[in-house]
Amino acid sequence: MRVIALAARPGDAEFAVGGTLARHRKRGDDVTIVTVANGNSALDDVPPRELATRRRAEAETAAERLGVDLVWMDHSDFAVQNDAVTRVKVVETLRARQPHLVLAPAPLGNVLDSEGAWDLARAAIEMAAARNVLCEGDPLPQPPALLAYERAWTAGFTPTEFVDITDTLDAKHHALDAHVSLAATIRSSHGVELGEAAETVAAYRGLQAGVAFAEAFRGDSRLGPLPTRRLLP
Repeated sequence: MRVIALAARPGDAEFAVGGTLARHRKRGDDVTIVTVANGNSALDDVPPRELATRRRAEAETAAERLGVDLVWMDHSDFAVQNDAVTRVKVVETLRARQPHLVLAPAPLGNVLDSEGAWDLARAAIEMAAARNVLCEGDPLPQPPALLAYERAWTAGFTPTEFVDITDTLDAKHHALDAHVSLAATIRSSHGVELGEAAETVAAYRGLQAGVAFAEAFRGDSRLGPLPTRRLLP
């Protein structure tokens, strides 16, 4: 099976679904993280261009540790939108990778890039399967399933599915450890450590799911019914 995790900014996918992606890889699935923005607003004391280069290197290390591919779109922060140019780029990525499942951040909280990423995912999935959309790659035979994930610990996310990540929590931590710049931002803005925050969220979702640690997902009824077989590991 082929899976794409769309992230608004570097580290979002690893924080939210790193354990799930590791489980996909353990069962032999092909996994790609598509990161739209380059994280150039994370640290006030580093110039944006230099910071974007640093964030990309960290994202590449994290992807390597998870054993997944990375597609780096290199938008500036606060510029993730469902605009025509970006949408075509995502459509071409979907057609090239031909995923069965796409994971994207739920449009919750006050991070505009996450809202843009969700709208982008919904539109690109529909367009990738449309034969009259002319761009690189052949149209997908059918739109992949789309599930929302919680980008951080934002209130208001109501899961419909869980993945037990108890056995892959260490892999999630190992990937998150690569995101030094993100960890510094979380430490400065929230006074918590990145890995500890991720584990706390996973423990809470695990409590809901009846396991030690879990990651949570939500389907969107507006997109039609999900496949009858479970796609998550």
